[in-house]
Parts: sequence; structure tokens; C-alpha cells
Amino acid sequence: MTSEIVIPRTQTLPVWASSRLNALLKSKTADRFDRIFEATFAKNVDVVFNGKSLTRDEYKKLLLARSEGGPLGTVDLQIEGETVFTPSPDRSGGFVGMFYTTVGVNKRILVFGAPATYKEVSSINLTVESTVPCPPVRLRYFDARRITAVNQVLSPGSYIVSYPESVISANEASSISGKVELGQAPLNIVEGEEGLSVLGNKFSTASVPEAEIDEE
Repeated sequence: MTSEIVIPRTQTLPVWASSRLNALLKSKTADRFDRIFEATFAKNVDVVFNGKSLTRDEYKKLLLARSEGGPLGTVDLQIEGETVFTPSPDRSGGFVGMFYTTVGVNKRILVFGAPATYKEVSSINLTVESTVPCPPVRLRYFDARRITAVNQVLSPGSYIVSYPESVISANEASSISGKVELGQAPLNIVEGEEGLSVLGNKFSTASVPEAEIDEE
């Protein structure tokens, strides 16, 4: 039997990393999120989140909650900057640093009867290595790269209230159950134009290629 020759079409490391992040956070279902996560993170990934070590499962639950289908659903992602170092000759693995912002909808908190919109800012450093052995015969695209280490810093989210234009710290909102009420002196009142810019082009969805996920 003749084996089919597969022509490599490996994405560059920065495209691979940004497309995986985008695909994870924009997943509309838990099944799709799980498939992308398993094809992106190594089984023994080392995770540090805001200075605290997390297990792989803990980090997976944290990202799942922020995916589009989760309770803290991300609706907009902007990768503000990305830097890459690839020490391997084949450039398949290396180190990636990204700075990004997200706008999401917290389905657990209501503002004027609607789910609250919030913004988060994060920096993330990734170590990527080829850890999965490639089968001798392959009929589809195969990518052996997986993230083996994560160091992420995520700022406390700010809740965005469209009327009146106000920003409420997530730390303030965490103690509020179900509904955000604006008092006589809302925290950090912003002008109308500034409030609109938060939800405007500055945080529009990142234009990155679709993640290429290997499937059996």
C-alpha cells in the first residue's frame, strides 16, 4: 500500500500562538473549547497565573469560563503586541510573549436588566515545544507543537456601564450578587467619548487566521 505524502504547511510560531488564543476565547461551545485546548497545551504544562501555580485542569476551567460560550464570555479580542524567539533550527518551537485586551459579557451580573460588559487586560508568556510524536502515516495535517509552560498576568476586570458612562472595578462588583447598582457617586466617571472608545475600534476582534487543529 502506498502511503500518502503530506506536504508540511506549518504555521509560523506567532501565527500559531495568536490563532490558538483567539480560537480558545472565541469558542462558542465547551466541546469546541475542549478540542482546541487539548490540541494546544501539553499534558504536563506548567502554569503560573498572577504569581500562583495552577494545575492544568484549573487553568483549563479559568479559560473556559472566559470563552465566548462561558459565563464570562469573551465577545471581542485584540492582540496589542506579540514577540517571539525561536532557538530551534526548524523554528517549530520557542518562546512567545503577547499583550492583549478582551471585552466580555458577564452573564452572572446584570446592569439595568442586561448582562454586564467588562474589559480585561493581560500579558502572557508561552513556551512552545514539539512534544507529540508524528504518526508514520498521516492523511491530514499534523502539528506536534504544544504549550509546555505558561506565565500569565491578568489585571482585575473593569465593568463597563453604558448609561451613565461609568467604570466599576471588578473587585467592587465581586461582592455584589446578581445586579450592579449605581450609587450617588459612581467610581471613575468617564466622559461620553471615552466610554464609547472602550467598546469601539480600540478593542475590535483581532484579525488572526483560524487555528489549524489536528483531528483524528
